[in-house]
Amino acid sequence: MKTPMTRKAALSAAALAVLGSLLAGCSAGSETAQPSPSPSTSAAKVTSQDLGKALDRLVFQGTGAKSTDGGACLVRAVQDKKLSDAAQAYIVGKGSDDIAAVANGLREVSAMDAAIMLSPELRDKFDACVDAVIPPTPAPGATTSKDGKDQVYVPPKQGQELPQARQPDLTPKFTVPQGTSINSSSQLTAGLVSTFSSYALNEDQKKTYAASGACLAGVVFQAGFSQETLRFLAGGAPIGAGSISDFLPKDEDKKIWKSKDFTSALVDCTASAKV
Repeated sequence: MKTPMTRKAALSAAALAVLGSLLAGCSAGSETAQPSPSPSTSAAKVTSQDLGKALDRLVFQGTGAKSTDGGACLVRAVQDKKLSDAAQAYIVGKGSDDIAAVANGLREVSAMDAAIMLSPELRDKFDACVDAVIPPTPAPGATTSKDGKDQVYVPPKQGQELPQARQPDLTPKFTVPQGTSINSSSQLTAGLVSTFSSYALNEDQKKTYAASGACLAGVVFQAGFSQETLRFLAGGAPIGAGSISDFLPKDEDKKIWKSKDFTSALVDCTASAKV
């Protein structure tokens, strides 16, 4: 994830590239920032209840709503994606409502944990948890409290239509004729910024994508992707759903995209971006 009370506003940031989403800079909250716990002292295994509370605060920030299961759905999501015990403990200790700040701190635990935390796959799982409380679009059965803050989703009655999940948009933003040779990273920058921005959950995250565009383009250009995949990425399709790797035209390129070294390089680009 984009505005208050929408599904994707549930994430205050979510980004770290490829992945689907990169690091924004500062917390959008008005609270005074708390010192971050040291990852080395936060490795003890935490309870599902404590993790659920921490994830509830992190994921539902800005929505005016809370999970109805104490964060159990969110806990299952991070555990399904194999987020390490140390990373889970860090999230609980941090107690933040800013995914970008949490992911930046998680890089001290593991770059892969940071990438998992902000990956499109985990974002989709988080979105599903949020959708159970706040429909992605106005739907029969959605109710709002008088103060306009708390929403509870009442399942639609038989015969009523369920809200549709967002579908990936593979329409290129920029025309890249077949056979065009991608000979420099600069040919990729605009397209990558467009594609990554389609996963953005707020304006700060979009600014981070834009600021890190040249770095991301350099990483992609040097990674060894086929020309076919480079043309696809240069086209800047606003995919916005699922994982970018799912839509790459060659299996070899999908493997590169999912590799640890490539992911870590993208994470480094977004973490060091100056917005």
